[in-house]
Amino acid sequence: MSISARESLNKLREEVIQCKKCQDLVKTRRSPVAGIGAPNARVIILGYYPSEGAEAGVTPYTGDDTGNLIRKCLDKVDLSLEKDIYLTYMVKCIPRNVDLTITIPRAEHINNCFPFLSREISITTPHLIISLGFDTSIYLLDNFFSLQIKYKNMNELHMKIFENPSFKVVSFRDPKEVIAGAFPEEKYVEDFQSLSKLFEVV
Repeated sequence: MSISARESLNKLREEVIQCKKCQDLVKTRRSPVAGIGAPNARVIILGYYPSEGAEAGVTPYTGDDTGNLIRKCLDKVDLSLEKDIYLTYMVKCIPRNVDLTITIPRAEHINNCFPFLSREISITTPHLIISLGFDTSIYLLDNFFSLQIKYKNMNELHMKIFENPSFKVVSFRDPKEVIAGAFPEEKYVEDFQSLSKLFEVV
């Protein structure tokens, strides 16, 4: 008997929580952060790796200003985690050095986590993936699309739409840019609201 999308996500969540593929991350993490949201999500919002707030709450985009901003954007377009949205990260653990300072994920971290993301996409069958940040967007596009253009930065990628037979991807700025003062919050929310035209057709 086939299992439901919700049951499949619950099983996947347990696998993420118990994962020990990256021994360096196992030694420095508090907990992996599995995705949450609608089992049959129309839209996946994909971040790079969890914040410390998300790690503490074991829930994507909670416990800090980046989470507050993403939740604010969702409220503005009237989309909910219960019915419409699935939140997740490309790398499920915070990458830390041995002194516990946060660093960036290595290729092996991303490659070890990628099967989890592939299964999240297969289970939720989204029509649209919003990839947050340059590194997240490039890795996703390299794995699911045949890019003819080599993008150099987020200025070139922000709000660009890519499409394959299974789903669309929109590259979007990481909320960390707003928190760091590198991009205006009002413009960030406005740009997110402008994606509502895509939400209406997915």
